[in-house]
Amino acid sequence: MRPFDGPHEPSDRPVCWRCGRPTYDPDKRSVPWARAVARGRQVLVCPECQRDPGWTDGLDRCEACGATRLSVQLGDVVCRACGHTATARAGA
Repeated sequence: MRPFDGPHEPSDRPVCWRCGRPTYDPDKRSVPWARAVARGRQVLVCPECQRDPGWTDGLDRCEACGATRLSVQLGDVVCRACGHTATARAGA
């Protein structure tokens, strides 16, 4: 048991889906973190991982247009490219 020495970061702090890097605010001139969906769950991809040409491999794709620009909203997966909506199936 550790003595209490102030606030601690929660163990469920968001991290990069690809490398596990904890989230941070990038410089305003930098590429922002990307929101995406993988296996029905909302994920984040850090600017460093977005430099890899295959960074979208493994992400879910829109059933209608094939885009990876998806977000999870109230149990639905919404395509930010075409607006298509589908029910989120976590782990699918």
